[in-house]
Amino acid sequence: MKIADSVERRLLGTARVLCLIVLVAAVLAMTALMFALAAPGKAGIAADPPVHAADVLASIPGSETANDAIADNGNGAPATNLQTAAGVTIPAPLRAVLNEDNASQPLLDAWLGNVPLADRQAFVDELADVVARADQHAATWEWDDRERYVAAAMNQYARVKIERIASAQSAIGAANERIAQFRSSLGTLLALTGFLTLLLVLMSIERNTRHLRTEKKV
Repeated sequence: MKIADSVERRLLGTARVLCLIVLVAAVLAMTALMFALAAPGKAGIAADPPVHAADVLASIPGSETANDAIADNGNGAPATNLQTAAGVTIPAPLRAVLNEDNASQPLLDAWLGNVPLADRQAFVDELADVVARADQHAATWEWDDRERYVAAAMNQYARVKIERIASAQSAIGAANERIAQFRSSLGTLLALTGFLTLLLVLMSIERNTRHLRTEKKV
């Protein structure tokens, strides 16, 4: 009987030590997860990354032939009005281009279709700034050259802007998924911590009860 009691005490002691080790590890892991959740994740990601007109103009050539290659890369949509521009204010420089060149309207409609609703006004404002800067830069050129240059600048801006927005959306989605995983892991660790705490309390009660029984026998 004494041998059985001794073995049982050793097993319970070992189990208690293991529970304490796992409990400490779980608490440390929860602390790390809470720091990870508190750290700026998606908050540091701009959903609408800005594209500056100077950068756009610096990335396109100034010759008529080279501009043709860029200006023809736009994906037009068969539209007669700007359905995607509802609620968006079109600045004067961009409105002038849309009125002078009907082909630019379906292009803008297609571009805005790739931009979230909340970011469409910023897209149009930046595009108008690009148009104004491009038109100012090519003010002394022949009309055809100037028109092609402005079209090239618009296409270049739209391509870069839409790519940046898509990249930002992917980064935000990945950050949201990571936060969800952290929260799920934190919930699991909380449940494990509660279970281990309860188990340690029961072991302590059992040990104290055993000591009381031993003292009474003595």
